[in-house]
Amino acid sequence: MRNIARRINRKQRSLVLIAGMVVATFVATMPATGSTPATSVRTGGDTSAEQPVTEKVAREALAAAKKVKRNQSVRGARQVVPGRHIAGRPDATIALADLWNAKDALDGSNKAAARELLARPRTATQTCSDVVCVHYTPGKGGDRASTAYATQVRDVVTKVHNLYVQAGYRKPAADKSVTPGKVDIYLENLYDEGYYGYCAPETKVSKTAATAYCVLDNDYATSEYGSYNTPTENLRVTAAHEYFHAVQFAYDAGEDRWMMESTATWVEDEVYDSINDNRQYLGYGQLEDQRKPLDNSYASNLGIYGNWIFFRYLSERFAKERGTLPEVVLSIWNRAPSTYSTTAIRQALAQRGTTLKQEYIRFAAANLAPSKAYSEGGAYYPPVYDGRTALPAKRQTVDGKFTLKHLTYASQRLVPKKVGKGWKLRVKVDVARPNANAAVISVFRTDGTRAVYYLKPNSKGIATKTIEGFSSKRIRKVEVTFANASSNFKCGQGTAFSCHGVATPDKATHRWWAKTYR
Repeated sequence: MRNIARRINRKQRSLVLIAGMVVATFVATMPATGSTPATSVRTGGDTSAEQPVTEKVAREALAAAKKVKRNQSVRGARQVVPGRHIAGRPDATIALADLWNAKDALDGSNKAAARELLARPRTATQTCSDVVCVHYTPGKGGDRASTAYATQVRDVVTKVHNLYVQAGYRKPAADKSVTPGKVDIYLENLYDEGYYGYCAPETKVSKTAATAYCVLDNDYATSEYGSYNTPTENLRVTAAHEYFHAVQFAYDAGEDRWMMESTATWVEDEVYDSINDNRQYLGYGQLEDQRKPLDNSYASNLGIYGNWIFFRYLSERFAKERGTLPEVVLSIWNRAPSTYSTTAIRQALAQRGTTLKQEYIRFAAANLAPSKAYSEGGAYYPPVYDGRTALPAKRQTVDGKFTLKHLTYASQRLVPKKVGKGWKLRVKVDVARPNANAAVISVFRTDGTRAVYYLKPNSKGIATKTIEGFSSKRIRKVEVTFANASSNFKCGQGTAFSCHGVATPDKATHRWWAKTYR
């Protein structure tokens, strides 16, 4: 789902995150991602062992959904700061998918309430292509839409559908009753509910897959959504994002929410490269907030949108395309029905002769220099670091440590301060559990070039690197970066991480020492 997000600066982000915390407990009540739809969750890492969803968990999920409805709407709660919509609301697509996964554990009136929450909108007429039908009520005002706009939506979504199919993705599982063999799109006034669009799973068609329908706004009027994008641009990127959710449901309607939202946000820019709407979320992902796990899917975390940058990294690193889309993300989704997100990623990378550990540390290094590492990186947020130490021209040793959770990284910046010729910098690192963790040293020179050294720790986790010519005229900064690439999970533990699990191991403490000498 694409929430209406106010484009804000760093100081304003804390207000945004607070807005979402009211529903943070909702995530922990849901069945594990990668689960069989309706009544089971996957446990035990890469295995398919399952356990039933309890009625208590299902009731909690339903109660959370009702609470969202009381806040503003069944499919999104609007938060207002000085008259502006901001992000941080419940994600409608994911909330509906989670409820759909749990609904069969309910009974009686509770099951009826869930059906009502998951029900399609009501409309008067439709316009269809050979693959989709757009349902709408003609006219102006309220939930009505013009016939010309409905036709435009039909053509845009049909184009998106064909692009995904040509790229090798599964077709969304089509409805068998309303418009048999076609995917249904509904038009409503979604602005008053505070978001751009959503999709919902509907009917189970395999162990993991489901049919889907989607809802888009009835005009994306500039008077409502602002002038940052035109109404047509908003329609296009929203259609690309939401229809990708329909595609995802054809693989696994219970997949980890971080991967569902991150890849749906990633694909917006792949389909409509010139719009760049997804850049607004980069401030919430690991380009800026690297201490928050990549797979953090708690409702208060907008990183599920901002971490599209990880999939941009993979698609630029492995640039082979099928159709017009990078093939690496397709390879990940092809594995999704039989496992959970991080395992699917590991398997796709293994097919390409690499590992998640190797690529995650490369991703961390790339984020320290986005303008050099990404094709459009000059327009991204500037890099961040955890610590900064200025080193004057004298013999000294400084040190520090980072304790990192799974799938996070941190950087220590070392800066020469009025240092002349002849000085050197020796960096020593102690990488905890080097089988799952890694370190890299990035040297940024004053002439604008960069050297990157991926360290190879010994069996005890120790590695060293000497930087020659550590002078203020030659070197602007040296970044020492640690990454915890742990991605094995004990699943079904009620978290909002991969497979609702706990990483094994999760935390790791890394140490570094830096010595200046000549």
